[in-house]
Amino acid sequence: MNTIDFRNLIPLIFTSIFGVFGVYHLLSYFVLRHKILLYYSILIFGLTLHWSLSIFLKGAYSDQILLIAEKATLTTAMISTFGLLMFTKSYLNITKNNHPKLSAVYSAFSIIMICLPGVHILNNLFTKVDWLNTSFVMLAAVTALSTALLSLFSGLRLYHAEKFNKYYLYSYSPYLLGSIFYIGAWFLQKYYEIDSNLIILITSTLVTLQLILFSILVSYKYKSIEDNTIKIQIEANNKLVTEVAKQTKHLQLAKEDLENQNRELEKVNKLKNKLFSLLTHDVRGPLNNVSTIIELIESQLDESDLKNITIKLKNEVIERISMVNVLLDWSYKQLEGVTLNKKNCDLDTLFKSIKNEFQRMADDKAIEIELDISCHELFIDENMLKVMLRNLVSNAIKFSKKGQKVLLTSECISDNVEIRVKDFGLGMHTNWHDDSKNKNNHSAIVREGTSGEKGTGFGLMITKDFVEMNDGEIICKSEINKGTEFILRFKKSKAGE
Repeated sequence: MNTIDFRNLIPLIFTSIFGVFGVYHLLSYFVLRHKILLYYSILIFGLTLHWSLSIFLKGAYSDQILLIAEKATLTTAMISTFGLLMFTKSYLNITKNNHPKLSAVYSAFSIIMICLPGVHILNNLFTKVDWLNTSFVMLAAVTALSTALLSLFSGLRLYHAEKFNKYYLYSYSPYLLGSIFYIGAWFLQKYYEIDSNLIILITSTLVTLQLILFSILVSYKYKSIEDNTIKIQIEANNKLVTEVAKQTKHLQLAKEDLENQNRELEKVNKLKNKLFSLLTHDVRGPLNNVSTIIELIESQLDESDLKNITIKLKNEVIERISMVNVLLDWSYKQLEGVTLNKKNCDLDTLFKSIKNEFQRMADDKAIEIELDISCHELFIDENMLKVMLRNLVSNAIKFSKKGQKVLLTSECISDNVEIRVKDFGLGMHTNWHDDSKNKNNHSAIVREGTSGEKGTGFGLMITKDFVEMNDGEIICKSEINKGTEFILRFKKSKAGE
């Protein structure tokens, strides 16, 4: 390869200048990560490559190198033109949202600049059609000039859109003049003899001036962007701080109101539960005494109307005692919460105790309580199980007719223990639990037993709660006038499991 002569000195100097500009702005992009710097770097590197080709075209190189350099000028021109296009679009903030039509024009130009070098290279490698190659070159020149004019039009169109847009037109003038001069000379040299060194010198000087102005413009633009970003962040932070303080104040006030309400509610609940517990406890004792007195009077009376009255009075008192027991158990649950005390419970002993407790009530209606104990032990809270069985056995007797019987059984089935309380009396609706949930909690559902006894449903609700607290399941089977069966199903387990 020959040494570089004076004809190549001008392109070499300006190519070096463009290269330095390109490297500087590319490094700036990697540091600052702003796209406008990347597009500006593409513009400068495109110019650098394009200008460097003139060294090969003017030098004494082989025909193959000259041919490659000549064919590559279209690609380098499109690179620099693409960089200018994207730089202008980014600098003037042209997007689909704020300038949809102008953005679409820029997108169309971008597609042409990307596709044109590709089809040009394919034509040179494969088809090698000269007229087609000439057409591509002419299209590239028209695209480059059109891009320069489009950038000028965009600057005029968006002159007042943003603060720094007007400076774009001032700094763009050297590039526009250089583009027009270079492309015009490129067309003319096909028909006239023109000094290419003079063209390169003038164009290089204009482009260098352009790059200096663009670099200054980019620095001010970037500083403006940073200042606006910081301003927006400060305003957003101030709004956020204000909003957080406001919400915090509201939450604090809401928290204080909630704490005050909770304290008041806790006081009311404690007072209510305490009063309810005291009332049921204090009422139960006198009722038991009344029941005993009535029994004594009954034993002293012969068969008469008065004795029948005392019998009914005794049954009423027994019913009220049963209700008070249920309410007292429930009130204890509401007052302090229930702590399970599970242990292995002897079902033989427990069933016999329940039978003895309700024997007098059953005898009054000539009802027989039968026990069938196949499963003799259950790991459960014994006191709760007593409450469950009291409620179910009491109901079974209450809604049975004279001469019927009540079955109290236990059975081991697979991994479960089933306790059943069955009667053959009036029967009931099996959706009793749903009915109780849908009713007003302050009004009980009153049913009458076979001897006029009153039933409120409190006992069944408490039984269900206690069954579930012991991880069990309650099942109701019933037919009207054929009887009711309650099944309490619990998992087999032992102490310590």
